[in-house]
Amino acid sequence: MRHPAVRLLLAVPLAGLLLAGGLAAVWLGLGAPQPARASTWFTVHRTSAGATFTPAPNAPFFVLVLGNDSNPGDRNRPEPGLGDAVHVIGVNPTTGDASIIDIPRDTQAPGGDKINAYHSYGGLPAIVTQLERMMGIEIAYAMTTGFGGFVDMVDTIGGVDITVTEPMVDTDSGTNFQPGNYKMTGESLLAYTRDRKSYPAEGDRRRSVNQGRAIIAALTTLRAQEPGAAGTAKLVATVARHVKTDGLSLAELYDLGRLALSIDPARIKNVLLPTGSGGGTNLSVAPEAQGLFADFRDDAILQSH
Repeated sequence: MRHPAVRLLLAVPLAGLLLAGGLAAVWLGLGAPQPARASTWFTVHRTSAGATFTPAPNAPFFVLVLGNDSNPGDRNRPEPGLGDAVHVIGVNPTTGDASIIDIPRDTQAPGGDKINAYHSYGGLPAIVTQLERMMGIEIAYAMTTGFGGFVDMVDTIGGVDITVTEPMVDTDSGTNFQPGNYKMTGESLLAYTRDRKSYPAEGDRRRSVNQGRAIIAALTTLRAQEPGAAGTAKLVATVARHVKTDGLSLAELYDLGRLALSIDPARIKNVLLPTGSGGGTNLSVAPEAQGLFADFRDDAILQSH
C-alpha cells in the first residue's frame, strides 16, 4: 500500500493530467523534479458553488481541460490567452469509464464567437458557460495551462511516451516526426499537440484528436511508473509551488487525482465533436452532435459513439 504522502503526490499532478494536453503531470511517476522555470504549472478551478466531489461519488461528473496559448515574455500572447485546446472529459466513478470530447478551437459557441475566444474574454468561467450551453451539462471543474507551464512540467519528468502514426511536418508548430514511438520532450509534445498544417484537409479537427490522444498517452505513461517514497517532501513542496487552485482544497484535488489515476486508459473513449461549415473560419456544431451530447451527459459513457 502506498504511503499517504505518495498518494498525495500522485493526486495533485494527475489532476493536472486532465488539462488540455494533461501531459505534464506524468513527471511524478518518474522521480523528483527540479525547480520549474514557470511560476505556475497549471490552475484548477471549481466552476460552480454546487460542484461537489467525494472519494466515492455515485454520479458522473464533467471536467474541462484547456490548453491556452498564453506565453510569458511574448506580448502577442498575454494571459489568460485563447483556449486553443478544448476537451471536456466525463468520468463515471461507478464503472471506471471516461470519455473525452475533443472540441476544435474554431467551433462556433452559442454566444456567436469561436469557442476559444471566450477564455480570452473572461477566463475559465466564460468558456465553461459556453460549453455548458452547447452540451447541456454542468462542468464541475476546469483546469488550464499555458505554453510555459506545459513545457516545464513535461521536461521535468523526462518526457511522455506517444506513438506517431503518420509523418508530421509543420514548420509553424515545429513538428518533424516520422511514424514511430517517441518519448517526447516538452517542446516536442507541445509541437505535436499544436500541429494542424500536416493535415491540409482536416486542420483544426485533426489537431484536436491528437490532443485527446496525448491526454490518454500521458495517463498511460503515468500508470506505467511506480514513484518511490524518496524525495517525497521535496515533491510535495515543488507541487505546492507550481499549482494554483481556485475554490477547492488540496484534499479535494487529491481525491480528484486519485480517482483519475484509477481509470484504465483502455476504458477512455476519445471522440471528435462533429462540425460543419460556418461563417468565415467558424465551424458550426453539426446536427448529429446533439445525439453525442445526449449519450455523453446521462452517464459520461459513450455507448453509441
